Amino acid sequence: MTLLVSAGVFVITLVAGLIGLGLHGRLPEHHRGNESKDVVRLVQALIASIATLVLSLLIASASSHFRDQADSVSVLAADILVLDAALAQAGPDADRARSALRGMVAAAVDGHAIDRRFDGTPIEPATMDAFYNAIAALQTTNAAQHAAQQQALGMAGRLVQARATLMVRSLTDGTQWPFLTVLVAWLCILFLAMGLFVRANTMVVLALAAGAIAVAGAIFLILELGDPHAGLLRISDAPLRLALRYLN
Repeated sequence: MTLLVSAGVFVITLVAGLIGLGLHGRLPEHHRGNESKDVVRLVQALIASIATLVLSLLIASASSHFRDQADSVSVLAADILVLDAALAQAGPDADRARSALRGMVAAAVDGHAIDRRFDGTPIEPATMDAFYNAIAALQTTNAAQHAAQQQALGMAGRLVQARATLMVRSLTDGTQWPFLTVLVAWLCILFLAMGLFVRANTMVVLALAAGAIAVAGAIFLILELGDPHAGLLRISDAPLRLALRYLN
């Protein structure tokens, strides 16, 4: 999807530039005077400034969203390890809960839950609730085990919250298409204006193609970083695999 959209942006902007080159010879002489060039260049500078600002903000926002999602997975893996350590101190009755924890993490890793949206993830809410209730029902025999149980309950609650947070965030990964549509329209105007006052030659066409490639690359980054659960750039489940290796 992102490759198709990026390729479409490349074609559209390049065609806009070629249309400008084609219009160059058809413009009346008084439309190609210095006054007309100055006005067009001023408008170009204005649109270029706005487009640059919007592109920068969109890339920064998408990158921040991608990093937040990746950090959430790392925090989730760390919480799993701390939870297992707390269960290990909660007495022999916690062995079943530890085994259930390993099973949930293994199911998430094998099901590639991080690489896709969280609809249909192997860790269902009922499973998480049953796991939390199993920890709450542990029979502790001393203060140390009771403290470990309370810590485990807190960490289990954080796991439930982390799963819900990731699920909700995955629903907000959608691309802001109105922003991109307006942005591409501005870029097409820029490319059209670039070709109005120059004669077509190989170097000019190559320059327009290079600019179109750069624009398409920026759109590609925005789309890929904005959806970290799919596409070529996606968050890694390496933290969960590491946690599973320690649990085993």
